[in-house]
Amino acid sequence: MKHAAILALALLFLAFGARAASAKPRVAVLGIEVTGAIDQAATGAAHDLTEGLRTKAKQGNGPFQLAPNSDRELIDEKVLKNCDSEGPLCMSDIGKDMNTDVLIYGQLAKAGDGYSAKLFVLDVKKKSKDKELTVRIPGGASSDAVHVLAKKAYSDLVGGGAPPVEQPGTLMIEANVDAGAVFVDDEKKETLQSGKATLLLPEGRYRVAVESPGRRRKEIAVTIAGGQATTESFLLTAKADDGGKDASFWKPAFGVTVGLTVVLAGISTVEYLRQGSEIKKVVNATTNQGTILTQDACPDDIVGGTGDDTTHFDNACRAHSIHFWTTVGAIVFGVAAVGSGYMAFVRKPAESATRTSVRHSVLDRIAVTPLLSPQTQGAVIDLAW
Repeated sequence: MKHAAILALALLFLAFGARAASAKPRVAVLGIEVTGAIDQAATGAAHDLTEGLRTKAKQGNGPFQLAPNSDRELIDEKVLKNCDSEGPLCMSDIGKDMNTDVLIYGQLAKAGDGYSAKLFVLDVKKKSKDKELTVRIPGGASSDAVHVLAKKAYSDLVGGGAPPVEQPGTLMIEANVDAGAVFVDDEKKETLQSGKATLLLPEGRYRVAVESPGRRRKEIAVTIAGGQATTESFLLTAKADDGGKDASFWKPAFGVTVGLTVVLAGISTVEYLRQGSEIKKVVNATTNQGTILTQDACPDDIVGGTGDDTTHFDNACRAHSIHFWTTVGAIVFGVAAVGSGYMAFVRKPAESATRTSVRHSVLDRIAVTPLLSPQTQGAVIDLAW
């Protein structure tokens, strides 16, 4: 009998405890509705905001408990109830059908670079709105970041009993690459869109890194302050093993300019030797032993003349002209080979990895001026530092 009485008393306490546990009023969170321009990003932000609100309600450590089978969408419920708007009477009818005491719902719309969501708390029995709240979502915010905002919004909406949620800080990332991945403490959190990304992080210190194909990983330490925005720039350099995009241009350019320099120098040498040979033949065949061949000594009317002396002289003039111009070409392409060789093999990847303007500024410092006259052939190289 004694044991039976103790058992009955224990069951009575359990019954009272279960009753007390179920004494909390119930809350339902309708799916946030997207208004205005509807796209994938807006739909995703509304979904993340809804899930964050429901997750916080499921924890049950606030003044409410989540109503069972309440994962419904605001837009669907309005259609079923033939509601033209979110008026208190129509929303109360929706709440009654869901067997909940409190209804949380709202709408999300585009606002600047991000989104603005207006949330409402409705007392189903009183048929009146108890509270409303506007939540700002930065553009490009990750799902985790939106969940943080949603949990804080839930605490602000339902009030008493909900533990405070710290206000997150905004981290805006700018990189010199269009695409890549953003890591926070070695965990991938976001992807770059046109070289930019936005994250919402709780207050604290983090290791933030950016990775992009063909570039070196860049990692820095970032301190986030609650409620404040921080901007960090990431300058990713090309990997040393591929030399970056610049090397794919400068290496072939170096090969072409070296090849042209060798070919032109070879032709110039051959023509120089041929010129000397023909001049000797001219001198041996004439009584003018002091003949010196210059550009002025080769008038156009001589070319095509008759006689052995004229033929050798014409050949010498042609050889002289070819030697002159191939020498100039060899000098110009030789300078180009030196410049392209420096760009391809000497310059560090970090110098070639960033902006096209850097590449242009290096080329603008090099000037080649040919020197051409009957007595002079060559070029002047001007390097500005």
